[in-house]
Amino acid sequence: MSDLVLWGAGGHGKVVLDVARAMGGFGTISFIDSAFEGTDRKLCGCPVFGAARYLLSLNGRGSSQYLVSIGKNDMRAACFQRALEHGLLPATLVHPSAVISDSARIEDGTVVMARVVINAAAQIGKNCILNTAAVVEHDCQIGDHVHLSPGVLLGGNVTVHSFAHLGIGAIALPGSEIGEGAVVGAGAVVLHSVPAGATVVGVPARPLARASSSAYRH
Repeated sequence: MSDLVLWGAGGHGKVVLDVARAMGGFGTISFIDSAFEGTDRKLCGCPVFGAARYLLSLNGRGSSQYLVSIGKNDMRAACFQRALEHGLLPATLVHPSAVISDSARIEDGTVVMARVVINAAAQIGKNCILNTAAVVEHDCQIGDHVHLSPGVLLGGNVTVHSFAHLGIGAIALPGSEIGEGAVVGAGAVVLHSVPAGATVVGVPARPLARASSSAYRH
């Protein structure tokens, strides 16, 4: 029975802990978080260690599984890589209430929350978050370090490139494409494509209008 280390002791970490506990099969579950360096505390009954102190204590002996429980994509990616370098093994956590096709593929380090649906031939990358009740339809392709917020709906054959973030209740219509590092606002509906690095909002989704600099003049 492997121990599990969750990197990130914030609100998202609490939800990931619930997934791990619902799955069962782990020994000790603990958190590491740089915000608590040099302190000793507990979160939801689990010990919390400073990240630097914990990783140094491994001294190349890491054998526990880990999952990065941080919502922000770039931070999660950096911690994912650092944990690998210290010999920890990435876990894949799937809540028992999730519905996943036998032909779907989920890469290491991804967490699938309660009531998520992943349909036929969908492919999910490394270190992703598929948050509560998200739906990934058939043949979707999701890159590494992606965050699908609660209630996101991806139609069939949607491509979501690495580091993209779709907000709560966002919808991507079949065949659409979300570029690398793009952000789709809560409730937005993507009809065709979103360029890499863009932020889109609204129905249909359009680039976020920048406030005029004159608005800040007094």
